[in-house]
Amino acid sequence: MLPLNRETASINALLPLVLRHGSRELPDMTALNRRLKELYGARIDGSAGKRGEIQLVTLYCENLGDNYTLGGEQVLLSCAGLLNSVIFDPALENGSFKPQDVEIEKRNLEDQIDSLLNEKRQYATMRLKEEMCPNEAYGVCEFGRKEDVKGITPQKLFEAWQSMLKNARTEIFLLGPGESQQVEKLFADSFGSLGRDNVAEATTRVIKEAGEVKTIVERLPVTQAKLVMGLRTGAASPDNTDAMQLAIAILGGTPHSKLFANVREKMSLCYYCMSYFERQKGVVFIDSGIEEQNYEKARAEILHQLDELKAGNFSDDDMRFAKLSLQNSFTQVGDSLDSLGIYYLGQTLSGEIRTPEQAAEAIMSVTREAVISAASGILLDTVYLLAGNKEGE
Repeated sequence: MLPLNRETASINALLPLVLRHGSRELPDMTALNRRLKELYGARIDGSAGKRGEIQLVTLYCENLGDNYTLGGEQVLLSCAGLLNSVIFDPALENGSFKPQDVEIEKRNLEDQIDSLLNEKRQYATMRLKEEMCPNEAYGVCEFGRKEDVKGITPQKLFEAWQSMLKNARTEIFLLGPGESQQVEKLFADSFGSLGRDNVAEATTRVIKEAGEVKTIVERLPVTQAKLVMGLRTGAASPDNTDAMQLAIAILGGTPHSKLFANVREKMSLCYYCMSYFERQKGVVFIDSGIEEQNYEKARAEILHQLDELKAGNFSDDDMRFAKLSLQNSFTQVGDSLDSLGIYYLGQTLSGEIRTPEQAAEAIMSVTREAVISAASGILLDTVYLLAGNKEGE
């Protein structure tokens, strides 16, 4: 976990892609994958992401549980050792990362950045964040910029790797069956040998007030317009997070929500319309697909439904359906290791670790008054419309 900023976003995002190529002992992907196949088809991979204003550099191994092996092999510890060597003893050439590995993954990262433009709904949300937070780290894409990727050299990447090991805040998650003590000791010994005296403080700055509302219109060759709104809440503390989550669920987080029932179904102003809460940053996004000619009506009705929420104009059934929906989402966290990892990562970043069962119980106890109080602090900050080119453009 590293502070997200424009200068280092691309090189940090490139690191896990290059590290997954192998280790000193298994110096290329062919050798590494051969060993992984011997370990019942285990898999090592990496990715970059962000939560709030924290850039996440992730490397992980998926493997069979020891209790399912045919001969009682310790697959977990073997895979942990492989992952440890990929992170701490990677495949190098002349004291730096291999140029061919770096060039391959630079192209892959550039393609990943390009893909954001191809997926227009995702692109619209990214552009809203850039326009809403031009002077905040939150506005920085977790993959960085193509022009920054082009300038990365094997030596620069090697130096970024050394800096990451010594300075990044690190969290290790072991999900599934198996004894954790040996795995914990393996990584503790590796990190402990580095002299990590200057670990970066990866935090997120929460802006509690919205300024003058900004409206941005961008035109691209699209057939369906995307309307995305960014709103400030100032609600990053656990004190009112449960109430805020419930408020956003009532507004647009479920098929019974006000946005779905009114803006989409009753008034037919959009193809989809939903809201979600970014807890770490304390912001709300309202995401919709519309016909451009319905822009003014859709914008007005979305804000009207927000005002209705603030005024407490929602039924007991609205509360009940939203609570049950959130309760169900917490219940489903344990259905996959991926969702379990994502959940506990969020808990770790919030500083208050609750089990999914505890989170579900807390949601069920939220009162109507708490929801109205939380909703009253939601303020519109930025409106972004991605629309099609006009005739002749």
